[in-house]
Amino acid sequence: MSTIVTTPDLADVAGSAERLDLLPRSGIGVDGYDLVIAPPGNPVIRLDARLLDRIELIGRSPGGALAVSGMATVGVLAAALQWIPGHVFACAGLAYLAHERFAEARRRTRSRDLLLALGDLEVALHVVDGPDAAKRLADRLAPYTREAPITRLEVYEEAKRRLAAAAAGRGQSVAQREVDRALKVGGDDVRVEGEFLQVGKSVAFRISEVREYALRGANLPLPGGRLLQAAMGLLVVAADDRARQGEDLEALAKRIGDYEAWAGHTAGR
Repeated sequence: MSTIVTTPDLADVAGSAERLDLLPRSGIGVDGYDLVIAPPGNPVIRLDARLLDRIELIGRSPGGALAVSGMATVGVLAAALQWIPGHVFACAGLAYLAHERFAEARRRTRSRDLLLALGDLEVALHVVDGPDAAKRLADRLAPYTREAPITRLEVYEEAKRRLAAAAAGRGQSVAQREVDRALKVGGDDVRVEGEFLQVGKSVAFRISEVREYALRGANLPLPGGRLLQAAMGLLVVAADDRARQGEDLEALAKRIGDYEAWAGHTAGR
C-alpha cells in the first residue's frame, strides 16, 4: 500500500488495530464512519468520511501495459519471420513479455482504488486486496459523505445538527471542531494552525511545503519513523478552508428534504 507508510513500535496502537476488521493485505478497513488504515505493526490512521464530499472507485489505466504487450508481440513476429536459430531466444523472451504485460493490463482493468474527494482535491488510496474489497469499503463509507443522498438515520440527524448550528450562527465553530478531529495518526490529531499543518503537539509543516510534498507524491516525515501521505494532510487543509467559507446550506437542506420525503419524516418530528 503506497498511500501511508508507518514504522513505529506502539503496542497500544497495534492492539487497537487487532480489534478492527481490516483487509489482510492492505490493512485498510472501516470503523463506523471512519476509514481506517493500519498495516501490521503500524499506528492506526483514521479519516472521518463525513469530512469528504464523495468516495468513488477508480481503476488503473491498462493503456501502458497494452502498448508494451503490443510492441512485444510485433517483436515476436518480426524475430520469428527471420527463421534464424539465434532468434529463438528472442522470440521466447518477447513472447513472455507480451503475455506478462497483457495479463497486467487485464489486472488493471479489474483493479480498483478509492478516490477520496473534497472540493477540487482528489486523493487516491490503493487497495491491494482487489476490486471486491475496494467496493465493500466504498459502499460502507460513501453514505456518510456530503454529496451522497441521505439514506441513514444517523446521517440525517447529523445533517440536521449542522443545519441548525448554521441557523444559530454557530456553523463555522461547529465545522471547525469537526475538521480538527477528522484525521488522526495514532493518537495525534491533524489540524490547521494558521499557515501550518499541525500533527499532534510537537510537529508542524508549512502548508506550502505540504502542497509541494503532495505534488511529488511524497510523504510527510513524522517522529518514530512514521510517514503520512501529504495529500491526505491536504484533505484537512481543504476541509479547513470549507469550514471558514461556510457549508452549502441550500444543498444540505435539499438532502435533508429528500430524505424526509423518502423516509416519511416531517421537519421537526
